Amino acid sequence: MSIAMLKEDMWCPEPVIGFGLAEAPQYFLEGRNRYPGGVESLEAGANWAREFPRLEAGQYVGVAATPLSRANFEPDVVVIYCNSAQLLRLLLATAYKDGRDVTSQLSGHVACVYAVVPAMQTGNCYVSVPCRGDRNRAGAQDDEIIFTVPRAKLDDLVLGLGKEGTGSVPTTPMMVPEYKLSTSYAEMARLMGMRKSDGSEIQGFSEKLPFE
Repeated sequence: MSIAMLKEDMWCPEPVIGFGLAEAPQYFLEGRNRYPGGVESLEAGANWAREFPRLEAGQYVGVAATPLSRANFEPDVVVIYCNSAQLLRLLLATAYKDGRDVTSQLSGHVACVYAVVPAMQTGNCYVSVPCRGDRNRAGAQDDEIIFTVPRAKLDDLVLGLGKEGTGSVPTTPMMVPEYKLSTSYAEMARLMGMRKSDGSEIQGFSEKLPFE
């Protein structure tokens, strides 16, 4: 199913502000929509409002969303709902190209905004948390978290996902006290003077173990 929403189609006011479909009213900027129900003071509410991700008002007229496999347009971002194991692989794959970790602004509010706006503004991948509205109204599950990829980063993500070193899902647990290390990890251990419990040098393996 594909959905396009203009301001007149919206029911929740915060996405209207976050997506820049209207100017933020002073009531919002003063933090009054958070105080007293969600924060201790009006000042705390204003802090949240001041840090809330917002696109410039009037820059866009609406929001369009569709499954990626059916998109007949180039999306600004791709939003992926995943579990923590899948997120791990996405993070490893994203870092494959340039080695950079994903940094995010996490909030318990307005997942639709936090999952879209910061990634559009920075051009970087983002992680966000399904909010109460996302759970109550859109059916987000308790084991889900959101990973967002800007259009310009999609090729890098696909590249990383195709590399063996970014891991796989599921992972098989291996509970041993001195598990074998990769060659590079063993070399780092050697350079820092780390040893096995019997005093011998830590050895690395050059080939992938059957259970990894």
